[in-house]
Amino acid sequence: MTPSLFAPILATVILLVCATAGGIPVVRKLITVYEAKHELKQGSAGWLRSIGGWSIIAFWLMTTWFVATVIGDWGATGDLEGAIDRSWLRLRVLLEIAVAIMDSD
Repeated sequence: MTPSLFAPILATVILLVCATAGGIPVVRKLITVYEAKHELKQGSAGWLRSIGGWSIIAFWLMTTWFVATVIGDWGATGDLEGAIDRSWLRLRVLLEIAVAIMDSD
């Protein structure tokens, strides 16, 4: 392993640990949403609250993906500052997706 790849690989391991730790409550919410889907009718307050869990799951996935793209760019180019600069376009796209998810009915 070359020294230039050590930092991105370490960052990837840290990302996986953090994403897993952050994903535990998200997966619990997914299970709750899935179970609620079979018990509640559309339009009820409980059903609407359960659908709100999907936005948390989407946010968790988008955050993990975004950080992974920065680490991947860093590992491919060896330039962390450049990878962060290039990540602004990806962040803009992610924010547009997040707004679309929040606006969906």
